[in-house]
Amino acid sequence: MKVCFVLGLLMSLVVLNYFDRQTLSVLKPIVKADLTLDDKAYSLLTFAFMLPYIVMYVASGRLIERFGTRICMSLFAIGWSIANIASGMSHNFAQLAASRALLGAAEPGVFPIIQRAILNWVPVERRALAIGIVMPAGNLGAILAPPLVAVMTAGIGWRAAFIIPGLIGVSIAMLWWFADTKQAPPPSLDTAQPVAPDEEAASISALLRDKRYWAIIAVRMISDPVWYFYLFWIAGYLQERVGLSLSELGLVGSIPYIVAMLACLVAGRFVDRAAARGHDPIRIQLRLFAITAALMPLGALITMTSSVAIALLIITIVVSVCQTWFVGFNVLLAGLFPVKINASAVGMLGAVGASTSLILNLLAGFILAQFDYVALFAGLAILHPISAVILFVVIGRTRPKPRTTAVESAATSGVAT
Repeated sequence: MKVCFVLGLLMSLVVLNYFDRQTLSVLKPIVKADLTLDDKAYSLLTFAFMLPYIVMYVASGRLIERFGTRICMSLFAIGWSIANIASGMSHNFAQLAASRALLGAAEPGVFPIIQRAILNWVPVERRALAIGIVMPAGNLGAILAPPLVAVMTAGIGWRAAFIIPGLIGVSIAMLWWFADTKQAPPPSLDTAQPVAPDEEAASISALLRDKRYWAIIAVRMISDPVWYFYLFWIAGYLQERVGLSLSELGLVGSIPYIVAMLACLVAGRFVDRAAARGHDPIRIQLRLFAITAALMPLGALITMTSSVAIALLIITIVVSVCQTWFVGFNVLLAGLFPVKINASAVGMLGAVGASTSLILNLLAGFILAQFDYVALFAGLAILHPISAVILFVVIGRTRPKPRTTAVESAATSGVAT
């Protein structure tokens, strides 16, 4: 029962995490008009969010391994909640930029915390399922943001859409402090003995010498900008270019994230069932990467349609692929690398992916001014197919081939992999 409560709090916090970062994109036209901003200023706001986001993504993994998930999650959640409240109280660009910077510093720690908390609390045979449930829960924040932000804005003003979730976040952070009392995997579930600091450092050093990890780093640098662009810009695109009102966005804007959450659950269940039948889960995950990457060129067609339904369909496909990839990366890390360095591995990956995303979001306003959305959507459409090729070339070749016959089994039984 305690495990379920802890997982429920994790889900609640990651929901708020996504809700809070999505609020500004939903309110982009209103905030731009009220504070007299343009797309270039909005690009700078995304930069103000993502620069500290990158730095803290790297630092958060090490902080979690030193101070534990209890202290770190409580501080991070309170920090991003205060930042959200401050966003709602901003009256000019400088105040809003400072609030977004604090939000960016506090939010990234939730993801390595999820990885480490699940390893702390969940038995090894159920960890993949727990990851598949908790990680996509962030989509609920993106699902709830358009309708709830629209309702709060219509009823009590756009500032309340920042302040009310911020107050809720502080309350949940306090619950986490009293709930998260287990800071290490039980010996029966994690047979590795405690390691000295120099041994842990050596493990991280070994991780950075592993070509498989560098392949994942390269892939995250290439593919992550797609997700961050859609997260920060697509709500504004639907309002400013497709013609949806804020209330209409509230009705349909959550559809891509609902489908993405379901897609993550289906993909996770598929990998688990394949592994239970004796298939290599890493190979299965790589195949899912390839299949879903083949859908991403559809994103180049968004600007070619005037139909709201078709645009939403394409956006839904792109968002679903991005989310299943994020969950898939966690599965890869859990299967390829030691438990004790998973938080750092997640943190470093998030940082490098956010770095290229920062560059894109910083340049997006200038690209839009010169080439409009056509160039952006077309360029983003090819990034996941390129990434899938890299994963197959580097990681796929390191996996043992399936043994389909007795003859093959006998021939390969003495070969080390």
